[in-house]
Amino acid sequence: MSPRTGQKVPTHVSAGIILVDGQGRILLEHRSDDPSIMFPGFWGITGGAAQAGESPEEAARREVAEETGLQVREAAPFRRYPEEDAAGLRYELYIFHAPLPAGEARPGEGQALRLFSPGELWGLPLAYNHAQVLADFLASDAYRGYRPRDAELPPPVGETAGPDSEALDRLDEVVAEGKHWFLALLAAIAAWRSPSETVDGRRYEYLIDGEAFDWLLLAERLSDELEGLIPEAEREDLLFHGRLPVELDEEDFRRHLGVAKFRAHLNFLYGVRVEEALQLAVQEEVHKERLSRIWENGLVDDEVSRRLYGATWGELLQAFRRRHAPSTGSGQALSAGDHLSLAELAEFTYWLFRYRLRYADPARVASDTRKGLAVLSRLQARRVWPHGRLDSTPPLRLG
Repeated sequence: MSPRTGQKVPTHVSAGIILVDGQGRILLEHRSDDPSIMFPGFWGITGGAAQAGESPEEAARREVAEETGLQVREAAPFRRYPEEDAAGLRYELYIFHAPLPAGEARPGEGQALRLFSPGELWGLPLAYNHAQVLADFLASDAYRGYRPRDAELPPPVGETAGPDSEALDRLDEVVAEGKHWFLALLAAIAAWRSPSETVDGRRYEYLIDGEAFDWLLLAERLSDELEGLIPEAEREDLLFHGRLPVELDEEDFRRHLGVAKFRAHLNFLYGVRVEEALQLAVQEEVHKERLSRIWENGLVDDEVSRRLYGATWGELLQAFRRRHAPSTGSGQALSAGDHLSLAELAEFTYWLFRYRLRYADPARVASDTRKGLAVLSRLQARRVWPHGRLDSTPPLRLG
């Protein structure tokens, strides 16, 4: 049932096939840059929505034929990924796998088709939840059946692969050669591929849902590699106050990060930082109303949540948990007071951002975005932030 309407809603079914060649490489589609579609310019597993009367496998094979021109006769089931959002809308993604069929693959809908080795996947902007799907598949027995016997094991998700080790090695060299430490840092970030990793017991999640890139978190991790080479005041200004140690305009920043990472940085900026600022703005409105009305019923957080998302924090958290437990579809019931780590809070905030864009009126979305940007600008001017850090970015334009 939908919390907004109380009505029963249908389940939206989609399906895809992970196609693997004889070298263990996976075929992905480079999606169109058309801004009217979801995840324009991202990479994804071949697949799409099921039509009326189709089974998931029939839908997956049809989509592969339409997107690649290849005919898959039989596909083995891998996993079902169910999801339910706070509005009660239900989604099921069925993933299959099959050997890459013989013949020439030609893009039928996207820009291109390309085979990727496991080590190449983690530098890609991946659509939907495909980063998680591919990580699950590469760690499975199903993938081991495709991998040549003499092939190296794919790097575990989140562990630094060879290219990242090279980026780390080069970082020290470039600084030693006299290049400004921040420009060397940006070069390493541009070359970085791992979406997450664990270093000295700390978990770093740089990429949310394969599309929102927290470049400052990666900058923090890489700056530890340059201990003693960075002026401490400049490091603190960057990481805690969001001030760049060198002057860069928007185009310079885009060039240093690369197009894909810059676009993913904007996703993080608007989807996490501006969303947090918007929540703070509405929270301030609620507090002011309560003071003027001497009104003390209910939780502020739930009132903020209802105004922005049409559901309580508890309902939203449960939906978020279900989204992050796709293999079982069982979400853990959470109350509004349950603890979230900073990494999980960023994921949750980004999920709320996408949820709001999906259901809110476009005029309301634009108005709320302006409100969030105004609060963010105010916080940047004061150099304060509830979570102790501000994102640094050149002046940006909406749209």
